[in-house]
Amino acid sequence: MQVALALFPGVSADECEAFTIVFEQLADVELVGVGARLGKVAGPGGGHHVDKLFAEVTDPDVVLVPGGLGCARTAVDEPLLDWLRSVTPRCQWLVASSTGTVVVAASGLLDHHEAATHWLAAPLLESYGSTASKDRVVEDGKIITCEGQITAMHVALLLTLRMFGPDAVRRVRETMAHPGPPVRTPAGRWRALIDARRSANVAAGPGRPRNLELVAPDIIEFDEPTTTVHTRRR
Repeated sequence: MQVALALFPGVSADECEAFTIVFEQLADVELVGVGARLGKVAGPGGGHHVDKLFAEVTDPDVVLVPGGLGCARTAVDEPLLDWLRSVTPRCQWLVASSTGTVVVAASGLLDHHEAATHWLAAPLLESYGSTASKDRVVEDGKIITCEGQITAMHVALLLTLRMFGPDAVRRVRETMAHPGPPVRTPAGRWRALIDARRSANVAAGPGRPRNLELVAPDIIEFDEPTTTVHTRRR
């Protein structure tokens, strides 16, 4: 199974890591950074590395669009938009996180439907015809959008559950709970972030009811209540 991480100038290293910390641990997954040019692409936190060109990745099973800075510029990046339009009809899942949701909206793939995004990107998202949701995760057919960073990791776990089953998620979570020396992704940093968010939520008290699909399996624990919205099937 091929999972393609769409990369562009300004892409956030943290956003990329939110996805890669999960997918890099799956033996049956080829995780590939895809972009317009090979090599390092700069962005906050160090950016990421492009392994293959857009033209070389034509049939990925999962497409991930992380967030980053300069999303207004990225939203008019035609090579990236054209690639998203060409691969999405054949992929199983398209996931956009944070400001990456704006890029997907600009490609026309959201079809003017509601989507989750970073709150600062809401006006730009709406300029492309999609309403910014108040929910942290929105599922619309095979397209999933989320507000960013830790919710991107949650969505990656949810996809792991659906594609590989609960045992795979347990293995990933065990590694996250007891990380060894970091290779490409600093799992220990994410473990600290998760623990901090959990402590804050306990102090804050109960929030909105959780979506049963996301919470029923004990292997996925969202640190804050999350709502998934199903509006159509593709």
